[in-house]
Amino acid sequence: MPGTTPYIGNATRIWEINVHWSLYSQCGIWDPKGRGVDIWECIRARKSPLSFVCSPSCLVLSFQQSHLFPQPPNGLYWRYIARR
Repeated sequence: MPGTTPYIGNATRIWEINVHWSLYSQCGIWDPKGRGVDIWECIRARKSPLSFVCSPSCLVLSFQQSHLFPQPPNGLYWRYIARR
């Protein structure tokens, strides 16, 4: 239903860099000021940078692109769900 909050599991993973976040996967980010955890949902999946075979220059480009997937909040890749 539109407008309802999606299910948030008890084992929602904490954000980690260099982890492949698939479409609709959720992560938690600690907010020290609000003293809570914000839950974000991936709305745009990307391929893992080393999931294919290519030339060394291609690997460098893939590694650089992997850093273009910053942690939430980033409205291009993540949607805010709720606070826990």
